[in-house]
Amino acid sequence: MNNGMNFSGMGTDIYLEADNTEELLTWFTHVERRYSRFLKDSELSILNQKPVSEDWISISEEFYQILQKSEVFMAQTDSLFNPYLGQQMSSLGYDRSFDQMEGIAKQTDRQFCMDKGLLLHHDQPLVKKVRDIHIDLGGFVKGWSADQAFQMARGENIFIDAGGDMGFTFAHPENIGVMNPFDSTTDIAQFVIQQGALATSNVLHRRWETQHGEHHHILNGQTGENPVSDVIQATVLAPTVAEAEVYAKVLCMIHAEDAETWIKEKELPIAALIVNQKKQIYRTEHLFQFCKGVRTAW
Repeated sequence: MNNGMNFSGMGTDIYLEADNTEELLTWFTHVERRYSRFLKDSELSILNQKPVSEDWISISEEFYQILQKSEVFMAQTDSLFNPYLGQQMSSLGYDRSFDQMEGIAKQTDRQFCMDKGLLLHHDQPLVKKVRDIHIDLGGFVKGWSADQAFQMARGENIFIDAGGDMGFTFAHPENIGVMNPFDSTTDIAQFVIQQGALATSNVLHRRWETQHGEHHHILNGQTGENPVSDVIQATVLAPTVAEAEVYAKVLCMIHAEDAETWIKEKELPIAALIVNQKKQIYRTEHLFQFCKGVRTAW
């Protein structure tokens, strides 16, 4: 493959393979500037700073569509995925980009509210804040932007990797590795795959210390706290990167042996490879609907 580009963006490392990588770089830069909760002048931050009001607030059509999509996933997962946890995440000490977090982060008290607090107008790009909530699109908008970049990309071999959120199509099947969560220099699995989307989430990375204990970046949307689960890492193969990203995080909230049942109950068109605390590897059904083969480290 040719025309590769590496750069830092959206709080992670992004790698692109396409004939128009400069155009894709511009796209990811646009998304970060508009939807980062760490940039005070982003459209997302401006909305977060708005007070509770009965007034409708005008937002961009693109932002409106992203919020619509995120609420579909929120309903699909019974709020395990929740894009309205910005204040909760900040209260746990994650109040700046992760590369700027040093030492012991300050943790503050913040009462968790299950109500989403944002109303979307049924047919216009308008929202209404009915509770003092902050949106945190985080990984979701990263997956969504990878999908958009994949649609924009040109070339025979296309590979979009936004911090493990991947969309790709190759002229011939390729090996795509999944990082070993216990040893980041090795792969725990390799998929033989020609096209598709996948994402990986784990609870060992993006961890920080506070005066009240250690936390990581995955929050259960029903509780506002780190999930109680034996899952260390989940890799999901799905029709889109956004789906893979959302469900990879949600599967980190569910015990590994319950993942298959949950996927079936929700009738999700996905497959997953899950690693638990005992270093056991679980493969869900339908894995070979998405790939031609898979090899695991044990």
